[in-house]
Amino acid sequence: MTEIRIDNRFDTLEAQRQTKQLASQLGFSRCACAELAIAVSELSSNILKYGRPGRILLAEVNDAGGRGIRVRAYDVGPPFRDLDSALKDGCDDVGPIDPAAIAHRGGFGTGLGAVIRFTHSFRVEPMPSGKCVEVRRYLPARRSRSPSRPPGGRLSRAPSRLPKDLE
Repeated sequence: MTEIRIDNRFDTLEAQRQTKQLASQLGFSRCACAELAIAVSELSSNILKYGRPGRILLAEVNDAGGRGIRVRAYDVGPPFRDLDSALKDGCDDVGPIDPAAIAHRGGFGTGLGAVIRFTHSFRVEPMPSGKCVEVRRYLPARRSRSPSRPPGGRLSRAPSRLPKDLE
């Protein structure tokens, strides 16, 4: 398990770096590593905006969902007033964000939505002082080779043709 204390923007960058490193070691694709780094960046940014100080914990998981990575973001900020609202793009935890306020708040209100889009599970747990947001992302399930596919080969398929009326 890796723990990164989040007190400033440099800590967010370190959390991204360590997330990419662990995800790569676990076998995630380059794209999945980048998506996980974005999710951790968003969680870290929220710690800095709303619940400083905080920490990010990264760990390998192997459970009913499969093998993957677990990220826990702990902060000392207030609970979400309306979690469903906070999860919607363009909203915070009280509703739609006034466009005039975007420059002052440092974001468009898409962070938690991105976290959900880049992970397989999301949950929020209230703590005695603050909260914990936990996300998990799993490696793709390994598929057995199809008997019609040669080992290491590709299936060849004739190009499909559109019906004459759609050409």
